Amino acid sequence: MRIEGAGGCFDDRIYELDMDTAWKLVLHSLSEIAWEIDDVDIPRHMVYFHDSDKKMQVCVQPIDDETVHIIMDSMKDRIQIYSWKDETGQVKEFYSVFEKKMRQLSASIICASCGAKISATSKFCPECGARV
Repeated sequence: MRIEGAGGCFDDRIYELDMDTAWKLVLHSLSEIAWEIDDVDIPRHMVYFHDSDKKMQVCVQPIDDETVHIIMDSMKDRIQIYSWKDETGQVKEFYSVFEKKMRQLSASIICASCGAKISATSKFCPECGARV
């Protein structure tokens, strides 16, 4: 559900991922985008960060063992009462990077022989040569 307005955007999505994997993907996504991280609240699985235009936060909450709820919120310092400007840019960017990383993760496997991360379509491990 996306809610736009007042100079910001709130968006929440549900993914079939375990909590640890989702949390790691969120952190990797934020480091790739290179927004400045202000605080990481590990027990609550929340990250507070900003860019030159907005303050943002993302939260990961478990629904069950294999499903998470990810909530992304962006806001300006001041509420904009009357503005037709699209304020969804940062939220769209975060989810785009997060979902790309999620696809990359599902397209790879771990070699049982050496532990290297390899393509799911590989017949042999490029690191150790073991048959996959």
